[in-house]
Amino acid sequence: MTTSLLAVAALGCLTAALIWGRSARQRHKVWRRMAANGGDGDATTIALGDYRKDLHTTVLYLLLAVACAATAARPPQRVVPVVLFGAVLVTVAFTFAFGRNFVRDARLVQSRSELERRAQEVLSQEELAPRRWAARLAPDELPDVTGFELGRVYQAGTGLMAGDFYDVFPVASSRIAAVIGDVTGHGIEPSITAFQAKYLLRVFLRQYRDPAQALEELNAQMAAMGRPEELISLCVIVFDTEAGTLRFASAGHPAAWLWHDREVRPLRSTGPLLMLDPGASYHSRE
Repeated sequence: MTTSLLAVAALGCLTAALIWGRSARQRHKVWRRMAANGGDGDATTIALGDYRKDLHTTVLYLLLAVACAATAARPPQRVVPVVLFGAVLVTVAFTFAFGRNFVRDARLVQSRSELERRAQEVLSQEELAPRRWAARLAPDELPDVTGFELGRVYQAGTGLMAGDFYDVFPVASSRIAAVIGDVTGHGIEPSITAFQAKYLLRVFLRQYRDPAQALEELNAQMAAMGRPEELISLCVIVFDTEAGTLRFASAGHPAAWLWHDREVRPLRSTGPLLMLDPGASYHSRE
């Protein structure tokens, strides 16, 4: 019975040795390939450490298989202790040879894990930044303005970084401005230009009562940035709640539409595209 159990144990250890040996062989190939290609030092070191651990396990199971087989064969009594002692000695020798690198390998793995975590955080921020940037240009929610019911329908173009923008904000106690605009192109550059135009226009609309004057000042400032490949179409409407009037100016933008007294009226362009001519003139209509 004992002999049968030892034989089964020897066969099991031999099978385990073959499995771990295949793993060690594959890890050895990976390590050699990384070393030949001049890969990252830490990654190559970790690959070597993994190979050595698998090799150590392979040798351990192989020696256990030999020891079990030798014991099952019932050799002279003096041979069994020698075989067992030799198996243990070889295993311990492998442990001492490779064990001094285990702590270093563990630290390298921890270090690379930390680097990967930080890299993932950076990638997450890179994905989140365009969304936040786009939300500044075309916000999902509009501010609450007393006496007005505001709504929005916005379909973004290709990609998150684009030149579309709109805005609603008070310019005085009784005056509300609504702005919609578009910068030619897609990507980071048009979105930066749109961001600049949106917030510069806020300043100019608070300085000038006439939206046409605000457009002229905005055009001069934006044209001075020297980006001839970019053009801006923009429509600005100022509501005066005290006077009960609406005044608008449009820089080459497609017609906005006004519904009043059951009639729909187009609010057409009152000047050229922004950044087309630094000295362009604009006029407003009421």
